[in-house]
Amino acid sequence: MSRLVLGAILLTAAVALAAPALAGPIFADDFQDGQADGWGAVGAGDVRLTTFQGNVSLRLTRRAVATTSVSTRGFGQVSVAAAVAGQGLGRDDACLAEVSADDGATWREIVALRDGADDGATFTRAEVPAPVAADRSTLMIRFRAAGGLRALCWGDAVVVTGQPLAAESGAPRARLDHDHLISGEGFSSPLPLAAFAPPPEAQAPSSREVWRLTLDSPAAKVGMAILKDETATTAATRALRATLPTFDFVFVEDGEALIPVQRGPIASGHPAWEWVLETGRVWTETADGGWRRAAIPFAFQERNANCLHNGVMTFLFKPDGSVSRVAFEVASETCAYLKFDAWGMVPARLTAVADVDADAIAAAYRAEVAARLPVRPIAALAKLYPGLDPARLALAPPADGDPPTAYGLVVDGVRYASACQTRHGDHPFCDALDLPSYSTAKSIVGAIGLMRLEALVPGAANQLIAEHVSACAAGEVWKGVTLGQSLDMATGVYGSSAFEADENAPSISAFFDAEDHAAKVAYACGQYRRRATPGQTFVYHTTDTYLLGAALADIQRERGEGDFYDALIAPLWRSLRLSPPILTTRRTADSVRQPFTGWGLTYHADDIVRIGGWLSDGARIEGRPVLDSGLLSAALQRDPARPGLRAGGEDYRYKAGFWARDLGAKLGCAAPLWVPFMSGYGGISVVLLPGGLTYYYFGDSGVFDWAPAAVEAAKIKRMCP
Repeated sequence: MSRLVLGAILLTAAVALAAPALAGPIFADDFQDGQADGWGAVGAGDVRLTTFQGNVSLRLTRRAVATTSVSTRGFGQVSVAAAVAGQGLGRDDACLAEVSADDGATWREIVALRDGADDGATFTRAEVPAPVAADRSTLMIRFRAAGGLRALCWGDAVVVTGQPLAAESGAPRARLDHDHLISGEGFSSPLPLAAFAPPPEAQAPSSREVWRLTLDSPAAKVGMAILKDETATTAATRALRATLPTFDFVFVEDGEALIPVQRGPIASGHPAWEWVLETGRVWTETADGGWRRAAIPFAFQERNANCLHNGVMTFLFKPDGSVSRVAFEVASETCAYLKFDAWGMVPARLTAVADVDADAIAAAYRAEVAARLPVRPIAALAKLYPGLDPARLALAPPADGDPPTAYGLVVDGVRYASACQTRHGDHPFCDALDLPSYSTAKSIVGAIGLMRLEALVPGAANQLIAEHVSACAAGEVWKGVTLGQSLDMATGVYGSSAFEADENAPSISAFFDAEDHAAKVAYACGQYRRRATPGQTFVYHTTDTYLLGAALADIQRERGEGDFYDALIAPLWRSLRLSPPILTTRRTADSVRQPFTGWGLTYHADDIVRIGGWLSDGARIEGRPVLDSGLLSAALQRDPARPGLRAGGEDYRYKAGFWARDLGAKLGCAAPLWVPFMSGYGGISVVLLPGGLTYYYFGDSGVFDWAPAAVEAAKIKRMCP
């Protein structure tokens, strides 16, 4: 039997080449010392060291797993490399090397070898960047055999490299200690986000105080590292992005909670950014010499867009108004076309505020927190349901190596949640992380808006777009098109019926970039021709949902019932005690203030999964349905007479603002199983699975296939009809 002819000299060369320029080795193991110290073995198979032609490697059989842990403390820009070889693999078998930055809850593939490449004589080696592995106490690496009785795998040449964090290395707090925050010396590159988080020994103050924090935004020292930019912006625009909007906001201390009086997206005059503020923490540390320390999670939201760039700021202060510099860092986003790190220091002022009802604000926040679902780590599912692999809930590894912002599964009223990974450690305020809706708003604004109106005004879904949107009234193009057909994206008005051809056409930027209602509605009404009978052909158009929103707004005005979003939809969220960010929506910047309807919400993971469960349970408030039951039933694929139109493939439908996918074959069902879900730009899925399960995934790397998560969830509850 011939195997592993790669010699020790060549293997040593591969290890030497693993380190990128300027990066140093953190860990390397080629097993040449004849030891496998630190490696643990589990699984159905054998793990042992073997030697061939002087080269030692780790052999695994059948379904065995060998795992080790590495510390990357003090290192950034981490990469992990490994090599595998194999023999006797079947069609569905593999030899894999994988890495995990969240204690084994999820695993990312480093290299895989499959049937056809298993000649027993060649190592396959690869290296992957692992930005979320920076400055961690535990980075897990494993070799895994996934095969049958004849499967043999070999693992070798494990190398972890990284950039020392230079002056910022050592303890995460080193560059944000008392002296540095007071002096405002700053930091030259992103820090581990642990530096912005309270340590385990932090002490919460007991006072309730109200104060205003004002940042000297023009004086901010902002560093920015652009990782991806597909916006074709000018140098001047890029320079503006590296500046801060005006920051002048009031906060209430309630024990350890630091509550912004104004929550959620906040309009600004900045040409690029608007603030989104969330509740943070206040605490004391012995080393701070009597000063209090605060941390505030925030996000930059693009003006007139839905991207969110999440960060944290921290500072020291005293009740007498003394305040240090404010340090801030942005280390993650949910934004497919613009990714960056930003960091810096900014001078600040702190002033007392008297005319705020602190008790009411604190009580509202406590009620919000009490209404949230209980949260447990996603890894706990493996202990509760043996055989379930939480790693499959992370879906396929993104091609660009950028991990999802957040994902999880709701089971029996508990949200099993991933960590909120960033490029510089886990976000310390994951429960308050802001997420963009993108097109999930088509379901929870467009669809729920029409369902609510239909419950209040029966027949509203059959009213005509042209009767409520004056720009669509001229000519024959929009004649006979109803609000319900616009919600179905079956208006018959389009340019091309090819899947998402109109949505991805260059001309669509004129619609999305416009900041006024007149320009948006002119495009939506006038860009396309009548090409099919309304109600017969699905063509994906955000413009159709925008027109639906314009018609809903007009009907609300006619009824004298106020703003379409504020009066029709936001009261539902208040009844469910959702977070303040979802109570507002992106709007046009003119006097019309038209809700975008098809995109533009901001919310927490808890908000969207509770909305999903609420819909699945019949959308009841105080025991009574508040949405039209017929439209809701059709949207959730519970009305066989109204299944929706084929949408991009035989296994997909679209009805009443919701997608549906046939999972029957994936789950081994004897009959089709149509599962409703919401979908959003870049890689956002919210899936209403049978059995009351709700799965969510927020990413921005184009990962949309959530079937692997559904297959795992089916190990919890039976889903086939």
